[in-house]
Amino acid sequence: MKTNKEMIKYIYIPLLLGLLSFTSCKENEVMDYDLPARVYIHEIKIENTIEVKLTERNYSFALRTTGPVLDEDTVKVSVKLMGNTENRDRIFRAEVDGDNSTAIAGTHYKLLDGVLKANEFEGYIPLVIYRTPDTKDQAVHVALKLVETADLGLGNPADLTFKVIWGDLLLPPANWPYFFGIYSTNKYRFAIDNLGLTDWPQATRWATGPEEGIYTGSQLQAFAAQLNRDYAIYRIEHGPIYREDDVENKIEINYTPGY
Repeated sequence: MKTNKEMIKYIYIPLLLGLLSFTSCKENEVMDYDLPARVYIHEIKIENTIEVKLTERNYSFALRTTGPVLDEDTVKVSVKLMGNTENRDRIFRAEVDGDNSTAIAGTHYKLLDGVLKANEFEGYIPLVIYRTPDTKDQAVHVALKLVETADLGLGNPADLTFKVIWGDLLLPPANWPYFFGIYSTNKYRFAIDNLGLTDWPQATRWATGPEEGIYTGSQLQAFAAQLNRDYAIYRIEHGPIYREDDVENKIEINYTPGY
């Protein structure tokens, strides 16, 4: 039979270990909380309800069929904060990897500093791109890489680079193959004409509600089904549309993934 002293010992030891474990956890939490603020690129798409990281984005001046003709536009590459917000604006910055870029600074683009607004967790890299005659025939691109500033350090090395491609010709939306099948210019033009849209960015799984110009996976699937119906009607009245016109084995357009 255990004495009172032995019972106290058996109770005390686990209690002490538990307290030490709790203290250790709290210390780790404080250490994590006090890490220097860092930023990383956060460009994503949703595939089967799962977030998938994007490494590049396309932009086309040729898609602007209404409104004023643009000679330049600003592509905003999303950046996210790791660490604490502050009650002041902070600067972050990207550089262009010239060895992996075809665009020429001053001719095709101007890269500006990003600003992480006070008390915000998200910002963007502003890349001003220009509409130039040479991009009617060939798209250009820049490879961006976040660099450290006095205000903000760098996050995961795997999330510091991003590629932007643009031109004055049709370029497919990033999520095209997941909902609309094999890309072709003819398919894209038919989609633009019938949907009245040139791009259809997908909502993240954290979306809190409907947002204009942002679409759920179900909506994008409905768009694809609508396009197949519209094409069936068009075909009866006007004849077939092929993916590519100047090929021997012509294949009709279809908006089913994989086709």
